[in-house]
Amino acid sequence: MESLSFYVLLLIAIIAGWLLGRLGPSKSTRTKASSSDLFQDYFVGLNYLLNDEPDEAIDTFIKALEINSETIETHLALGALLRRRGKVDKAINVHQALLARPNLERDFSNSVRLQLALNYIAAGLLDRAERLLQEVLDDGAEAKWDALRQLITIYQTEKEWENAIACSSQLLKNARFRKDPALLGGAAHYCCELAEQYLHNNQVSQARAEIKRAFTFERKSIRAMLLLADIEQRGGNYKVAIKELLRVRSVKREFISQLLEPLASCHESLGSRSDFEKLLRTMVLEDSSTEAALMLAKMISARSGNAEAIGLLREHLEHSPSQGALIELLGLQLHGVDEHVASSLESLLNLVKAQAQGSSEHSCHHCGFETKSFFWMCPSCKQWDKIRPINELPNRQASVASK
Repeated sequence: MESLSFYVLLLIAIIAGWLLGRLGPSKSTRTKASSSDLFQDYFVGLNYLLNDEPDEAIDTFIKALEINSETIETHLALGALLRRRGKVDKAINVHQALLARPNLERDFSNSVRLQLALNYIAAGLLDRAERLLQEVLDDGAEAKWDALRQLITIYQTEKEWENAIACSSQLLKNARFRKDPALLGGAAHYCCELAEQYLHNNQVSQARAEIKRAFTFERKSIRAMLLLADIEQRGGNYKVAIKELLRVRSVKREFISQLLEPLASCHESLGSRSDFEKLLRTMVLEDSSTEAALMLAKMISARSGNAEAIGLLREHLEHSPSQGALIELLGLQLHGVDEHVASSLESLLNLVKAQAQGSSEHSCHHCGFETKSFFWMCPSCKQWDKIRPINELPNRQASVASK
């Protein structure tokens, strides 16, 4: 990243050199003096770059370049670079100076407002950012689409879900964004957030309405399906709830771990335990689900003893290695063995448990953030639907453990 910043700065230095060329020897004496000063600052900035002092180089270029119609874009870029380097206060100063210029052209004015709003968002000054973005939105120029995106970011951060939905709906009217999966998925999640609030207050009809609205944005919204299944289960409509839960499995099988408990509860209420066991076997065979294998092993162990459950887990580990299945297998094998073997198995079990306690179970496919818990939105990069389960053990470890 530092090398990338270096080349960006070098490009800016070249731009500064081009501007120096614009102030050529044919200008007036006063302009020649200005050109001479700029020429000197230009090489001072380059010297900072060569000495790996990019912040000082940026400051030098900013001071060297007089703000005028030909340098506004350069100042905008320099301010944005300062923000990316974490120098938010300096970036705010640069962009505020631009915005304070009289008779600033409409397009430049909106560009400066957008950049300044980004600075305020980075600094956590969301109310100031919102005011600037609303000004851009009210202006009605092309920049309003960028303003809507940033407003969504603000409303998402502040959990103002209705405002986030309104901005998303406006943005989706633009043909460029009409099929944007991230935008559509985010809007569906905002509806689901509202639905969860209504469910918390036992306002089921309002929750259903929000779930229905979520499906208008994303027809296969996993979260909306799960919420709908929850509502049906609460109302005693267990067969309908099971249908919705299995619909989730058909769309995204990596969410099976979140289906098992509600499926078990619904089948228990219906008295269809054998049907649930058949479903678990299908999930183990077709989906290689470790969670289904663990639940099935416990059911088999309680019904028929450990031998069949051990066989199931060994076979599963050969194809789908995981710490959870290994821990369950070792725990079952502790029973009915001699004291020496039991001691060795217990030591191995404790080692695997200790490793599992410190291991993450999910990771973000966008930024790489790892966590033990599942989140609809990544806590790090704030992207929706990017958290996925981690495959925990390499195959060779599982093969050794299953022998």
